[in-house]
Amino acid sequence: MALTRGLLRFRLSFCTRSTDPVWTRQPQYARCGVLVRGFASPPTSQDTEPAAADVEQNERAQWTPESRRTGAIAVKLGMTQMWNDQGHPVPITVLQVLDNQVVNVRTKDKEGYWGLQVGGINHPKPKNLLKPVLGQYQRADVVPKRKLWEFRVTEDALLPVGTSIFASHFVCGQYVDVCAKSIGKGFQGVMKRHGMKGQPASHGQTKTHRKMGATGGGQDPGRIWPGKRMPGRMGGKRVTTPSLQVVRINQQFNVLYVRGAVPGHENTFVRVTDARRKPHLTPPPFPTYYPELDVREEGGEGEEQFSSIHLPHSGSIEYPNRYAAQ
Repeated sequence: MALTRGLLRFRLSFCTRSTDPVWTRQPQYARCGVLVRGFASPPTSQDTEPAAADVEQNERAQWTPESRRTGAIAVKLGMTQMWNDQGHPVPITVLQVLDNQVVNVRTKDKEGYWGLQVGGINHPKPKNLLKPVLGQYQRADVVPKRKLWEFRVTEDALLPVGTSIFASHFVCGQYVDVCAKSIGKGFQGVMKRHGMKGQPASHGQTKTHRKMGATGGGQDPGRIWPGKRMPGRMGGKRVTTPSLQVVRINQQFNVLYVRGAVPGHENTFVRVTDARRKPHLTPPPFPTYYPELDVREEGGEGEEQFSSIHLPHSGSIEYPNRYAAQ
């Protein structure tokens, strides 16, 4: 499997579990075949196991097409590629869902809408956080996080504070919307920023090869219309890429393999939610995935893969020679 330079740097040893208290624990390295550099520590039972009463309460929730589940906070590890059953390469972005927990619940009676605040990636130095922010995590009895995002949900998809969200919150074959901050390119011209072709390369052109040309009329309208494409700062903005397919999930290390490109550089935070344009065809884990309720057979590799993707441990794809002698 071909790996990018960033993914090659992440291949290290197995993760180690810390015996220190949760609030004083130093950041560890988590091995997932690929590694998050300097990010969070492996989850402990205190971080990942919800109360039994909460599990029973959420078991009663039934998914409907109108239901809207919470999303997850992932870290972009890099890009690689896989092959489908026809032998064609498929670009893959690797995302790791680290230490996701519900920090706060938004209710319609108090805030006017239903929502969940989800924190991701345990903070390596909680003492550096402001006291009001630290108090928010202490009230929720949750380890301080590096990133905190809010997700709008429906009333039937609410989760108790402290509930963990894993990569198995999503299923193979479904589509997700990913949102992240794009890579900043600085101040760029119209050819790079907007794809304009520029001016002719010869025949009387003097220092205007990459210029944009005319920007509007003279006396009428006597101004430049709002929204005119011009040189300016490129990138560094929040970008949402819709409807990317999840082709593989590693439950052991909470890794999502998404088909296509995800905005942002390596180690950037990515907001992953169910796709709005391509909803679920079958009921997903609702309101989220609980390891206690997993009915899969023991001894498995802890991975799920979409049917159209060629398995890595399978043999090479062979095609019959149409020109062979009959």
